[in-house]
Amino acid sequence: MEAKQKTSTVPALGKLALKKVAVARPGAPQKASPAATTPEPSPAAGLVRRAVVAEQDEGVRNAVAATLPRDRFQVWTYGDGDSAYDHIGQHGADVVILGREMPGLQGTVLCDLLRKGKSGAGLAIVLMSPRYSNPTVGAGDCAAFGADEFVPLPTTPDMLLDRVEQALVSREPVEKLKALPPALARQVDELFEKLDTLSYYELLEIPIEAERGTIQSAFHQRSLVYHPDRHARLKDSVPHAFEKINTIYKRVSEAYKVLSNAAHRHAYNVGLRRRGAVRFEPEATRRREEKELDLVATPEARNFVLQAIECRSFGDLEGARGWLEQALRLEPGNEPLRDRIDAIGKLLFIVRTQSQP
Repeated sequence: MEAKQKTSTVPALGKLALKKVAVARPGAPQKASPAATTPEPSPAAGLVRRAVVAEQDEGVRNAVAATLPRDRFQVWTYGDGDSAYDHIGQHGADVVILGREMPGLQGTVLCDLLRKGKSGAGLAIVLMSPRYSNPTVGAGDCAAFGADEFVPLPTTPDMLLDRVEQALVSREPVEKLKALPPALARQVDELFEKLDTLSYYELLEIPIEAERGTIQSAFHQRSLVYHPDRHARLKDSVPHAFEKINTIYKRVSEAYKVLSNAAHRHAYNVGLRRRGAVRFEPEATRRREEKELDLVATPEARNFVLQAIECRSFGDLEGARGWLEQALRLEPGNEPLRDRIDAIGKLLFIVRTQSQP
C-alpha cells in the first residue's frame, strides 16, 4: 500500500473537479503484475497507453491521473522517483509524467535515466513543476535531461493533455496505433522523423531546377495523401497521429508557397546553398540581402539582383557581375548599382592577380 506523503507546497492541478478514479497502486510490482486503471484494450483498438505519474503531492498526483482519459490511458501513480523507476523497469510505459521535485530520484534525474535507457527513444516524458512558470527553466530542463515537454504548476487539464499529446507526437510511431494502413503509417513515421532535415526540393521530391508546373503537381500529389481533411477521423480518436500528418502537410504547403514565389525561391536557394538552411528564413535572408536588393527599383531588375546573389553564393563572381550588369541596363542611371558592379570588378582583379604564378 502506498505510503502517505506529507502535503507539500506544490499547488494542485488548477480547479479540477476530481472524479473517483481507480488508480493502480505501486504495492509490490516486483511480485505481481500491476492492476490497470482501465480494461485491457482489444487487439483492434491498440490505443490504450501505459502512463506512469510520479509526484510527491498526492493531490497533484490524483488530479493528473483523473485528467488522463480512462479510455486512452492506463495509469499508475507513485509518490517517489525510486518506485516509479522500478515499475517502469519491470513493466514498461508509453508516457511518464514526473514532478521535478520529489523523494528518491528527482524528476530530472529520473528523466535522464529513462531517456538513456534501452527503451528511452520511444518513451514520452513530461516534467512538471511550479518552477516552470518561468518557461526558460522548463525549456532548459527539457534540453538538459531529455524531456519532451514541461508543464508549469498550477496548470489546467487542457494544458496537461496538450503537453502529453505533444510528447506522444514526438515519440510514438503511428504504425503502432494501427489507425492507418501499414504502408502509409510507416511513410508518415519516416517522413516526420526526418522532416527537419529535408529541403523543400527533397520534401516534394523534385529537382532544384523544377518548373512551376512540376512544383504544383508535386504539391497536389502530396495533398492527396497528407491533407488533414482526409484524416479528420483521427483528430478525436488518435490526436497525436493527426498532429503528425498535419505537421507534414503544413511543411509541404510551406515548401509549395516558397518555391512558387520567384523572389522567395531565389532567397531560399541562397540560404540552402550558403548555410544549408532547409527552411525559408525571411528575416535572416532580408537582413543579409535587403541592402543589395534595395539598390534597384523595378521588379525586373530585382530578379537580376537575386540571380547575382545566388551566383555569389556559389563563389561565381563573374556570373554575379553579369547579372548586375543586366540590372543596370534596366536602370542605367543607378549609380549605387554601378558602384557595386565596380566593386565586384575590383575583387575579380585581385583574385585573378593572386592566382597568377
